[in-house]
Amino acid sequence: MNLLKKHVPNIHNLHSFVSAAKHNSFTQAAIELHLTQSAISRQIKDLETQLGVPLFKRIRQRVLLTDTGSRFLEDAVHIIQVTEDAMLRAMSVGAKSSLRIAALPTFTSRWIIPKLSSFIERNPNTALSFSSRTKPFDFNNKMADLAIHFGKPSWPQASCYLLCREQMIPVASQNYLTGQPLSTLADVQQMSLLQLASRLGSWKLWFEQHQLDISHNNHLIFDQFSMIVDALKADLGIALLPKYFIADELADGSIVQLAQGIETEDCYYLVIPDDKADNPQVISFKDWILGLQQ
Repeated sequence: MNLLKKHVPNIHNLHSFVSAAKHNSFTQAAIELHLTQSAISRQIKDLETQLGVPLFKRIRQRVLLTDTGSRFLEDAVHIIQVTEDAMLRAMSVGAKSSLRIAALPTFTSRWIIPKLSSFIERNPNTALSFSSRTKPFDFNNKMADLAIHFGKPSWPQASCYLLCREQMIPVASQNYLTGQPLSTLADVQQMSLLQLASRLGSWKLWFEQHQLDISHNNHLIFDQFSMIVDALKADLGIALLPKYFIADELADGSIVQLAQGIETEDCYYLVIPDDKADNPQVISFKDWILGLQQ
């Protein structure tokens, strides 16, 4: 529902309301915002008139939020924050072209960011904005120009381009293996298994492929990749993780591969909505990221 213009709150009135609520005082709000007390009082009165409800109860020298005021406070803070964020984004982009990318957070931090400097060097006038998304969404809401997707190459009104397949490998820290030596693969059956909540079936598949029994293992489940890595470094067990997500740890030897991995059925894809297929910034990013696999 669209509000009439007269019902859209003035941002200055919201600032005065939030400050007065924080201090329980119009006087302190006036000091904080460098206004007069009467100006604060007038702005809050205007806001109350707009809403048609009182926001404060006046008690002696203090003001206290009404029940409605308490509920509205969270929304007011959110409106101010969203407005400030929008201004900062616009200011940071300036005259540049912008490209909004919705991506899986771990894939972004571990796979894209280490390679991103080459795109920035080739496209200095493109301002990138990354947001975290773990599931498909409707591109019609204009939240992103393209996406990074894990799963099957299926997305309505969009094209999917293969970035890489996922190879999961069993790994552990050197310290953990000192206390739990791995002489044969059968020794894995006695080790504690660290599992990603999004890949709960991976260990079962790995054990089946090696004809091992998973039933005697202790299991620790984490919903964040970073937690799994911390658990590995804390010597809490062994994990089955995408190989390219732990390339740095494998390279420096802090984490070692225990045995052959497995390849999952799902893959990582670049997803481009049909109405963005001819966008120059989208094409540049597509050419760059697909070129990394050549």
